[in-house]
Amino acid sequence: MIQLFQQRDFGDKTNATFTYLTQQFRSLSLALLYIAGPVALASGIMSGIIQSNILEFSRPTDEGASFKVIGLAGMFFSPVFWLTVLASVLANLMVALITYAHMKLYERTKGGPVIVADVWTEVQPVMGRGLIISVLGSIITFIGFLFFFIPGIYVAVVFSLALVVTSFEGTDFGQTWDRCFKLIREKWWSTFGLLIVMGIIVGIMGLLFSMPSTIISGLVAADLLPDLSRVWVVVANVISTVGQALLNSLIFIAIGFQYTNLVERQEGRGLLSAIDSIGTSPAQPRANDEGDF
Repeated sequence: MIQLFQQRDFGDKTNATFTYLTQQFRSLSLALLYIAGPVALASGIMSGIIQSNILEFSRPTDEGASFKVIGLAGMFFSPVFWLTVLASVLANLMVALITYAHMKLYERTKGGPVIVADVWTEVQPVMGRGLIISVLGSIITFIGFLFFFIPGIYVAVVFSLALVVTSFEGTDFGQTWDRCFKLIREKWWSTFGLLIVMGIIVGIMGLLFSMPSTIISGLVAADLLPDLSRVWVVVANVISTVGQALLNSLIFIAIGFQYTNLVERQEGRGLLSAIDSIGTSPAQPRANDEGDF
């Protein structure tokens, strides 16, 4: 079993992320597919419809450029576009909440097994609170970027802990805001670095899922697919959207380990738990403790 509440350096957090994913791949992926999958699928289908319309407008025709510009502008103000944005936001939110619920259950059950039904039970009470926290946090971050770019980056990194905090601690927006700033104190740069590294890794891995959509778009732009079927564009976008949503769980797992690392550094929750368990279960020596003696 991986000890969640444990102090970890930068490399340990990255290794713990991939170790956790490897060990819990089946149960976590099932929870993501069953719970977040339908929302991600809807987002992919609507995104594919929008892209197919964009590709259609980009074809050389006898119609004037102004007609195409008006058509494209109208598309971005259509209900489908905003429903796509909403579905995309909800899919990403659900992936985060499912990941943190899975980690919380993993810790509670001392290593599992974690089943989909339990994850869903854990996620339901957090959904509304998580949505409110995400929306308010995004608004504050956007204002920070709009007027003061550097403070915007700072707040974005701090608030990256918001969903894991509310998932583990049941906090409202105000409590979550205060808790994030308290936890990240003196550890902002390590959190920023972790987000950058995991973002690069996920971005590179995501190229595999986005490749079909990229290839189709390129062929259409080169006018090599004159009879392109809308279905193939939709399928390619579904692969890209669902795949990217599932890959984002890697970032959320890493944030989860950063959260438990920060809590352990400030509060020693894992150490207190180990002390409480003395006399109830055999103590297991840890390899990384050997250097202390």
